[in-house]
Amino acid sequence: MRTFIAIEFPPEIIKKLHKVSKYLKSQTPEKSLKWVEPENLHLTLKFLGEITADQLDEVKAALISSIKDQPSFEIEIKGMGMYPNPRHPRVIWLGISSENGIKKIHAIIDRELAPLGFEPERRGFSPHLTLARVRPQTDRETAEKIGTTLSQFNVDSLGKVSVENIHLFQSKLTPQGPIYTRLLSVPLNQV
Repeated sequence: MRTFIAIEFPPEIIKKLHKVSKYLKSQTPEKSLKWVEPENLHLTLKFLGEITADQLDEVKAALISSIKDQPSFEIEIKGMGMYPNPRHPRVIWLGISSENGIKKIHAIIDRELAPLGFEPERRGFSPHLTLARVRPQTDRETAEKIGTTLSQFNVDSLGKVSVENIHLFQSKLTPQGPIYTRLLSVPLNQV
């Protein structure tokens, strides 16, 4: 099964994210971007890919033992950008800022899952929330125009979110889009 570890957002933040997506969508050529459905918006901490049932049990045990005593933390959603850059955008994202909580949790997950065969991130962890991806059939000129257009917008803070749980999800890819099923929720220490 295809899996990933992520943070979910509360409904009030999802509503704000949906409004931002809807507005940005109105500013870009139709069918040039694949927008993430509001109910699928999440912050990926680690993509695991295809795993076996045995690996699933090992991942669950490693997550529970390694992060259950970690303190909850806050993140803030603000700013917008594009990977790799506005001249050649492939991914449209919103920024995530946090003191150290999110990077610490990511580092723990990377360290604890490495012995189970999950490679640690090679490049630095850059927390972001993917809003849309440029479709493969979108020509270079249109993509460049998208980058130029979206670069004109500034996304102020959409609010702070208290992260109190880390989730393990299964992702089933369908022609209508991915379907995410929560397999495990690990509560963080809220003392």
